[in-house]
Amino acid sequence: MSPSLHEAADNFYAACNLLLSGDPAAMQEIWAKSDDISHLGPTGTICRGRQAVMEQMARESREFAGSFLAVDRQIVETPDMGYVVCRQRSDAMALDGRPIVVEIRATTIFRRENGHWRVVHNHTDRL
Repeated sequence: MSPSLHEAADNFYAACNLLLSGDPAAMQEIWAKSDDISHLGPTGTICRGRQAVMEQMARESREFAGSFLAVDRQIVETPDMGYVVCRQRSDAMALDGRPIVVEIRATTIFRRENGHWRVVHNHTDRL
């Protein structure tokens, strides 16, 4: 997987863009496998536990299309934990055709597991 937190963050945003193209599979690889993960994403649904988070990722892959870019990324790293805060600019569109052009704040928390950085929490909200 990712030897550095910067690369893990890049992989996370690449997986997010794959999700918005309808493919949630990359999310399965970058999130921690444990049940203490959580996600509070663009739908406002709070998910806790691996199964709930992965189900939500699958729903989001069906409900949205488009892409986004992480800007002004700030990365903080300790030996076992790290986080990324940024703004995400999106040109997404709901599958019903409504444009969803937004700028959101995002925080993604990573934990080092077996030498790899894994996502344990993601939170987004609109500016």
